Amino acid sequence: MFKDLTDGLHKVVDRIEDYGLSTAEYYKLRLFKSAMKGSVSLVNLLVFGSLSLFVMLFISVGAAFWLGTFFEHSYVGFFIIGGFYGILLICMFIFGKNLIEMSLLKKFSSLLYDEHDIEPKKVAEEEIEEYQQVLQKDAIRKERETK
Repeated sequence: MFKDLTDGLHKVVDRIEDYGLSTAEYYKLRLFKSAMKGSVSLVNLLVFGSLSLFVMLFISVGAAFWLGTFFEHSYVGFFIIGGFYGILLICMFIFGKNLIEMSLLKKFSSLLYDEHDIEPKKVAEEEIEEYQQVLQKDAIRKERETK
């Protein structure tokens, strides 16, 4: 009986060690996944942001020259476009700061916390249930052997 108890304790210790190692590996993989998603998002932001910046630059220069020919002085077109961007910047400082902050928080929190990830707690509970079933089967088997 003492041997069965020590064997059971050794199995429990082994399971706890396995659980600890599995949990550490899980968090390493999750960190790698989050880092990769963040890196990909940063690269996408840089690529699309720089391309969008070039598009806006050429559209703005073209609009400034067009407005300059309309008002017969090219500097007037540049002042109008600059004033438009200045008003847009002021509106973003007043109204858009919280909007941008919330959208970034939602985006990056969705990158870090994936709904499809398996929770280690659930895996541990499943392993405990499985181990309890094994113990019950062993107990039933031993009862049959003693009879």
